[in-house]
Amino acid sequence: MTILRLSQRPGEELSADGRVRTIDVYDLDAVELTDYSGLLVDASCDQRFLAARRDRLSTWVHAGGRAVANGHPIERWLDGIPAHRTLEFHTPADLWLHELAEHPIWAGVDRRDLIFRTGVPGAHSFQRLQEIGVAGFYAHAYLVDLPDGATAITGIGQGRLPVDVAWPLGDGEVVLHIGNDLTGFAVPGATTEHLAERTLTYLEKR
Repeated sequence: MTILRLSQRPGEELSADGRVRTIDVYDLDAVELTDYSGLLVDASCDQRFLAARRDRLSTWVHAGGRAVANGHPIERWLDGIPAHRTLEFHTPADLWLHELAEHPIWAGVDRRDLIFRTGVPGAHSFQRLQEIGVAGFYAHAYLVDLPDGATAITGIGQGRLPVDVAWPLGDGEVVLHIGNDLTGFAVPGATTEHLAERTLTYLEKR
């Protein structure tokens, strides 16, 4: 079984070995979900469209599917999806990321490697990134009203407010990252190097 990726603007595949099938989110109705072990939803996807298919998607997860969703939850298109709040921030300390719980997707990831981004080419030390980088790309909001049984994986700011959460849904599980696509934060040479691969492995139930 392979992974189904929903995208608003399908481009390059995440994997060249056929493990991932990327489709336009609006083509979802033509797909048999039971052919897939995992569902990866890009942050750009039309949540109103997905919400109209909440029963179908939730039933698939209840039956044992795994879903990784990205972006700010606007519509509750899966059972248990929490709400979100905008984070008030003034300094990088307000956007600092903290590990709250272990999860196979984030295994070995130093949350500091997710805080800063820069357009300056080349590899940079964390100290240098603090000087030239910009914080807030990973997350600048947080999740509230978490479903029963949810685990907060990553927290933001001094309050360590949840930005990555996972919760059981029947025999399956949902992971939600409130930010840009999680797989895009894999950086060679950093502890995040295998973040995309671990996401796919998780969705394959390996």
